[in-house]
Amino acid sequence: MQQKEHVFINGEFVPLEEAQISVTDRGLLYGDGFFTTMRAEKGDVFFLREHLDRLKSSCNAFKISFPEQLHDPLLFKRLLKINGLLDKIAAVKILITRGDKQGLGLPYGENPTYIVFAKQYHPPLDAYKNGWKLVSFCFPRSSPISCHKSLNYLYNMWAREYAVQRGADEAILIGADGYVKETSVGTILFQKEGKWFTPEGDDLLPSITLKMLSKILEKKGIAIERKKTKLEDLVSSDQVLVLNSLIGAVPVREIDNHILPTFDHEFATQCRTWLWSTTSVW
Repeated sequence: MQQKEHVFINGEFVPLEEAQISVTDRGLLYGDGFFTTMRAEKGDVFFLREHLDRLKSSCNAFKISFPEQLHDPLLFKRLLKINGLLDKIAAVKILITRGDKQGLGLPYGENPTYIVFAKQYHPPLDAYKNGWKLVSFCFPRSSPISCHKSLNYLYNMWAREYAVQRGADEAILIGADGYVKETSVGTILFQKEGKWFTPEGDDLLPSITLKMLSKILEKKGIAIERKKTKLEDLVSSDQVLVLNSLIGAVPVREIDNHILPTFDHEFATQCRTWLWSTTSVW
């Protein structure tokens, strides 16, 4: 008999088809909440502490009580076990909303809705080998909440669809100030004249993958510098990577129909190996 998928919702492990939230939950009505997505292997979630800290910081900034129960790593291991994922690569997602709270503005969410999902994840092996084609998204981003992983994610999904409709894999997001921010699903890392850079800005999501990879590379004598980045900086780069918590690092082969001079999937592979080492879990 096929194993039933479970979620952890508001303190309970529940079969997915039985999980319920209120139709007046503010996450549903307004996208009033936050989420984070993590990678798990062999029952361990990578960089769990860092993801929880970022998620809690967003909740604090917008007056949503953070469920302390989420600090227990055994909760995640149990959900992975229930879903038969202890021997598989999994995507673990935490979602928190303000809950069923009436009123406009941002009333304090003392009883948030919180859900943890765990599903099998299939890494994009073709992308690792052949790289991604990127296109620049022509509609500028200018939201002060871009540095939070908000449930208001429609802009990012719109950008991704824009890329797909043009035969590309991913979209580059550019701000109203004309500077490159990130992609619809990840952080940009690029190399130019032997140095590594990442876009700088106050409206960027604090990337957990970039943070951890920077620490690893620093120990190996490779520094990553933050700089305000124009699209032409990427196009004229020697090589470009896209980072996020599930894919790790994917090499880029093309930007706006411009073939990059260096396509080094071996460096991206090495970055993933470093990231997914057993010493990198909490």
